[in-house]
Amino acid sequence: MNKKLCLILLLISISCFSQISYSSWVNSYLQINSYNGNTNPDAYTLTLAGNGNINIPNWRVSVRLKQPVMSNNGNYILPANKISFQPVSSSGKAYPNPVPSIPQIGMPLNVILKEGQEVFLIPKSNAALFNQPAQPNGYYSLQIKYSMNLAGGTYLGAYPAWITFTAPLQFTAYDQYNNIIGTMDHNFQFQIGTLSGTPTDIPELSMKFGAAAMNSNLEFKNMQDYINGAHVTYSNALIVKSNTNYQIKLKSLQTQFSSPAGNSLPLDAVQFNLIPISGNMGTVYTVLLSTVPQIIAAGGSTQNADVYYDMKYSTQPNDERFINAKAEDYTTTLQFEITPQ
Repeated sequence: MNKKLCLILLLISISCFSQISYSSWVNSYLQINSYNGNTNPDAYTLTLAGNGNINIPNWRVSVRLKQPVMSNNGNYILPANKISFQPVSSSGKAYPNPVPSIPQIGMPLNVILKEGQEVFLIPKSNAALFNQPAQPNGYYSLQIKYSMNLAGGTYLGAYPAWITFTAPLQFTAYDQYNNIIGTMDHNFQFQIGTLSGTPTDIPELSMKFGAAAMNSNLEFKNMQDYINGAHVTYSNALIVKSNTNYQIKLKSLQTQFSSPAGNSLPLDAVQFNLIPISGNMGTVYTVLLSTVPQIIAAGGSTQNADVYYDMKYSTQPNDERFINAKAEDYTTTLQFEITPQ
């Protein structure tokens, strides 16, 4: 046997794509008058539009914080992980089928901004941008609306009343080949007024990935990988901070590994586990990849210090599903979720 098979696990210059265009508009102002925080229900709306026959699977949309969320006087910074986006609705025009719904697209229901990282509002759509109009150049449009939330908490009391922060965000839409369909910059403003209510210590949790683990590769390079099973470990791949007991769940946003040629491999052919690094007292669980959320780690408060996990992917020896697979790149997107326990 002489073939190379690669499983790619995706954790997310301006050019123009000929079939489709991207545009967006924002309601960019949010005032906070309570320690409970606040939500802007129509903060960001994106539109993907074009004419004629369109078929673009696996498209993606990301958001990136271009620089820290700074107060207008330059004296304060608002933590990026207090800002999050939630999908609200999808609408538009397509033929012969309606535009896809939020569940059909398969987007995360809450996306938290991260300092210095591109995060994906839509990591890999399960529904294609699809149009086969009865008339030539028939119009296609998909519009998706997002709300934006600024989390509540005692941290809000550290800022003087009527201070304003600006978050410079860049949104980018990609096609299935990672070509940029379009990108737009928007500035969002948060004004903290006179706060009502009682400050409370709410759970504060954060989770981020090491750069090497963001696009993970599990490769079958030679005969021994098929006989003994392939494996790869990423050091310091997951970084967790929490002021309360926490648990981490993992699921795939796609139902299988898929290749550009349309071939597939089952998710449960790959095993996943975290490995606590020295000083990390978290408990870990080994799982087979699945679309069902599974607990992969749990732990106590980290006392607001970072704790680290290595990340390992592996396969079983002599697995005929890999032995019989065509030598291609197969991909899926994994979603990690941290919640209080």
